[in-house]
Amino acid sequence: MKGDVDEFKLEEVFIRVCGSNPYKHQLAAAEKILEGKSVVIRAPCGSGKTEACFVPFLLAEKSEFPNRLVYSLPTRALVEDIAERLKEKMGKLGAFLSVSCQHGANPEDPFFKEDVIVATIDQTIGAYCCTPLSLPAYLGNIPAGAVTSAFLCFDEVHTYDHWLGLQSMLALIEQGHERLGLPFVVMSATLPDSFIEWFKEKNVEVVEGEDEYVPSRKNRRVHIHWVPRFLSEEDVLNAVSDDVRVMVVCNTVFKAQEIYQKVADKLSEKGIPVFILHSRFLPEDRSEIESKMKAIFKNRRCGCLVTTQVCEVGLDVSCDVMLTEVAPPDSLVQRIGRCARRGGEGQVYIYDIEFSAPYEKGLVEETKRYIAEHLDGKILGWKEELEFVNTLLDDRFRKIMKDERRRLAILRNLGDAAFKGDKRQIEENIRQVLNANVTIHENPESLNVYEILGMPWISVNINVLKSQLSKLNAKYWRIKFLDDERRDFTFEAEQNGIVWPHEYYVISPEFISYSPNIGLVFGERGESLKPSSRIDEHSIKERKYLKESWLEHAEKCLTKFEGLVNRERSTLALLTRILPFNSSKTAEGLIALCVALHDLGKLNEEWQRRIGATDTPLAHAPLPCRRPFLPPHATISGYALLDALIKLTQSKRLGCSMALAIAHHHHTRAIDVIEYRLQYMKEVEVILRRLEEKYGISIRLDEIKERNENKTQLPTRMISIERTKSYTLYTIVSRFIRLSDRMSLEEN
Repeated sequence: MKGDVDEFKLEEVFIRVCGSNPYKHQLAAAEKILEGKSVVIRAPCGSGKTEACFVPFLLAEKSEFPNRLVYSLPTRALVEDIAERLKEKMGKLGAFLSVSCQHGANPEDPFFKEDVIVATIDQTIGAYCCTPLSLPAYLGNIPAGAVTSAFLCFDEVHTYDHWLGLQSMLALIEQGHERLGLPFVVMSATLPDSFIEWFKEKNVEVVEGEDEYVPSRKNRRVHIHWVPRFLSEEDVLNAVSDDVRVMVVCNTVFKAQEIYQKVADKLSEKGIPVFILHSRFLPEDRSEIESKMKAIFKNRRCGCLVTTQVCEVGLDVSCDVMLTEVAPPDSLVQRIGRCARRGGEGQVYIYDIEFSAPYEKGLVEETKRYIAEHLDGKILGWKEELEFVNTLLDDRFRKIMKDERRRLAILRNLGDAAFKGDKRQIEENIRQVLNANVTIHENPESLNVYEILGMPWISVNINVLKSQLSKLNAKYWRIKFLDDERRDFTFEAEQNGIVWPHEYYVISPEFISYSPNIGLVFGERGESLKPSSRIDEHSIKERKYLKESWLEHAEKCLTKFEGLVNRERSTLALLTRILPFNSSKTAEGLIALCVALHDLGKLNEEWQRRIGATDTPLAHAPLPCRRPFLPPHATISGYALLDALIKLTQSKRLGCSMALAIAHHHHTRAIDVIEYRLQYMKEVEVILRRLEEKYGISIRLDEIKERNENKTQLPTRMISIERTKSYTLYTIVSRFIRLSDRMSLEEN
């Protein structure tokens, strides 16, 4: 707990956050979370599921409960929305916890440093696998230690790809959290019973919401109408009037833009405000449109919003009339949740579609039949919503949840991605609807790599992108980031190359435009977009070093480590459960040993000769060109300490994990060890005495491998993520080492 939150009980904090008494399911979920239990929350749209997760995190005792919340969502827009909501609520409480966004278009916190990280599901899984999507590969193990030890919340899980993203989430839960006893939360309004039953079988607490306990839902009456023809501009114009708020939901961005462009001028002439929201807006523009639209919908009785699937999650707005194209039941229920959201009467008209994309044709056909036979002309409440979802999705989800073979295959695929640092493989195990990242610039080769990273990227369906580039015969560049562990971080721009999913493409403004009012538009001439400074270049690039002795640096790192540990006591408690000791002091001492001696390899005779040391060994010195000038040292450190760490941990696997964390403090996945001869061992002895005095950790100099006559390799390049304890230990120790090291250099 931080700030004024300490002074309030659970109910009082809910009142301050929500402005009203907590709903029954909010209180029940929060109480279970505070007991350290994992929870699945199934509750109606607009019933405060986010607060049911967030409030107990604020109140939990951080010496045992995870000190960091990683809140995963399906879309970038929703990440921005939830992050802003949480920041606002933090302000109401006077709680001094930091909140950040992390997604491809806004990598605000790539190291996962803040107390609450709101991220897209691919960012969370990439970080867990030491393959962060918004960082070079060599920095991969820094955010990993944050995710493997965090309180994980997965929200709006019905929108995750059922066979990939959902299974990847379950793999993380089973591997990383069930086996280590870490709490997690899974939330959605539209989950079938088979999903809930799977968690019950694993003794996960299930909390269900009901209409009668949510005042706005209790007095809500939404009438469903099936319209067996395609949605047109005339339907929209006929629905909008002076005293009605209308929401139009299309299945594709092209359809939404087409309808908006046809109705916008006509409605504006009548003084009726009209807005469009979809996935191809930059976050700041979407936020501004959404803010203006919400003000209109809240304070006036007329207005029109044309939108897409982005409305299904997190859009806290209410309309009187909804016109929507047909979609699968879980998507439709989420859309309908935006009609009469605050209670009262609402009308929803569901229209047929010409093409099922982006949805599965068979499921869409089943949905149309169900609506026509069971919902047309009826009122849709929470009971009817669950019956709708269960009828069409229960068997499908049962197969998904029981498919352990597929989940194991996905886990192995993620493990392979972790071993290789393959970002594309991370994405391919999260969603079948494949996207690529698009921006607009006339000459990307004139930009440096950090400007390219800082360009405003917009996610576009890969099939749409291929089709439009071919149709327009457009000029474009594929951006290939060269983030190999052994070379400088840079990029190549390949003109008019093959279009791959998950890659980055710069399109000439001759063929594409971006407007803050309508978004990304293919086939219209536009202007180049400009890079921002979202990526902190200085936190990624190698620093300019001042002269510093080896012993000074080791002691500074220890001091920074002690500060980190004081803020992350729950992480230390987790390590104590992993390591074969009952003493948190011993566990802390082992990590301190790794932090203090991570630069042991710099005591190599050749390293010290090249840096210009005389009587006192150096850790850093200003050099004109460091990387080719100095031999590698990190793998020497891990190799020299390997046997000692195996002895201290009483485990070959755990000792290897810690040695590898040391070896990877510059390059994740480094494996080669050069010939070396360590000198200045009296300096090491000073550190060992300090560690023994403070932590009781005892290691002799003769247990350190002081020389290696031949080139060799570490036992492995990466710890398997299937070995949960070893992998978690590796990621946490890596994070402590690298953050302590980086923080110590901030003083220089």
